[in-house]
Amino acid sequence: MDAGFSLSILVLMIMNIDPQTVLDTLLSRCKEHYSPCGQGNLIWREWGEKKVEKRPLILLHGGSGAWNHWTRTIPALENDFQIYLVDLPGCGDSADPPKPYDAESLVEIISLGLDTILPNGEPFDLISFSFGGVLSGLLAHSQARRIRSLTLVGSPILGLTGTGPANDLVEVPQGIPLREAVPLYKHNLQNLMLFKPEAIDDLALTIHINNMSKARLRSRGIARTSVLADSLNELPCALTCIFGAEDTTLNPNLEGVREYVHSLHPNTEFHVIPESGHWVQFESSEKVNDILLKNFNRVQS
Repeated sequence: MDAGFSLSILVLMIMNIDPQTVLDTLLSRCKEHYSPCGQGNLIWREWGEKKVEKRPLILLHGGSGAWNHWTRTIPALENDFQIYLVDLPGCGDSADPPKPYDAESLVEIISLGLDTILPNGEPFDLISFSFGGVLSGLLAHSQARRIRSLTLVGSPILGLTGTGPANDLVEVPQGIPLREAVPLYKHNLQNLMLFKPEAIDDLALTIHINNMSKARLRSRGIARTSVLADSLNELPCALTCIFGAEDTTLNPNLEGVREYVHSLHPNTEFHVIPESGHWVQFESSEKVNDILLKNFNRVQS
């Protein structure tokens, strides 16, 4: 991948160029892959080039999201790694999963997808945000023979909280004018996703509005369960955690999550990014990208 391309993406972001241009420019350089999902396909997008000395990175997005949850991560990783981003079942451009669905059935679809896009038993590392992380412990067990590490970003390990700002969301009625919808979307982004008001820029709004227009998967019920906490027992790979210090989704709290993780995996790297909310890889992209690059540029074996 041309290093100049990644730099051009960063320049577009810094200059606050039209957000859709930023997203379209990223998409113009990816390769699409497909795997079965219900009556259609999961959509996988690939950036970067295969490197013999480095394992592919698989990235999973959050609930009601899509590949674009990683918009500020892709330019940092694509020069050094082959990265695959999937739209989860019922999200983005992927097909709906068969109903009824639960964590186990969703993971089965994703695991089959991994076997499809990496068909030769190739080892990989997994980076998962929010609801993607909720599914990732189960996914690690299903791919135990070849997963080498799991990095959880803003994932509610002890279950999505049922109280507080993350639950104070407003419904955006279908068909209302965009000028009326924008304040509602900003309210939801502030309460759930981002800590600093200035982080809710045009790019964040464009990503959020695009994703909400496509989201069909009902993920909150699954996210409130203990599925991730339970699946971290006997995890077959190394674990790293990254959280925003002001993440409103955590139950019971950040220290409780840290204590639980270290009770199971004492050597887990547990990074807390100050003045950042749930969507920490967007709000504090430089700090998160530095952690990811440091971790994955180590000698892989």
